[in-house]
Amino acid sequence: MAFAPGDIVQLKSGSPALTVVTASETEVSVVWYAEEDDAFRTHTLPVIALEKLEVADFEDEDEEEAEEDEDED
Repeated sequence: MAFAPGDIVQLKSGSPALTVVTASETEVSVVWYAEEDDAFRTHTLPVIALEKLEVADFEDEDEEEAEEDEDED
């Protein structure tokens, strides 16, 4: 699968949402915000380890987290 800068991806095994910065046929450089460290992180990952997220998928996760936070209160 080809990725392009700006695509939202995650590890096939699960991870936070990652934003593609650059992509080649074999590797993808990504950036994400690590809340626990209050910092942006970057890493280069193999293409085979990633799957593209649709914006709707990402929004659904945010809604689920918000509902869980409300249930905890």
